[in-house]
Amino acid sequence: MKQTYWGLVHKDDGSDFGISFPDFPGCISAASSMSELVEMGTEALTVHIDGMHEDGEPIPAPTQLVEVPKDADGIVAITVSVPGKKRRINLTLDANLIDQIEAKYGKRAISGFLEEAARRSL
Repeated sequence: MKQTYWGLVHKDDGSDFGISFPDFPGCISAASSMSELVEMGTEALTVHIDGMHEDGEPIPAPTQLVEVPKDADGIVAITVSVPGKKRRINLTLDANLIDQIEAKYGKRAISGFLEEAARRSL
């Protein structure tokens, strides 16, 4: 599912643009232009959320704009994919394909392999 979070833009004289996220303390990035800042902020937030998901930490819902701190030099909307809970499904695949995946990534790797392939594809 896609979610939009607010990024706080910070800019001091003689420095690059910085971005931080009130919903994700410690998730920051910087860039020399605003367009690059949105790109780098999206990447930083995606990596941060993926790490939280892998660690089993809950992903917070986005803060409403009216609740976002007003002490920044600007605010940008950053939209990212947020992983959800795991759900079991029945799946039929070619047996040779299953064997190839297991040979390369090990037994029990099929779910993770398919999840990663689907995320890349989408």
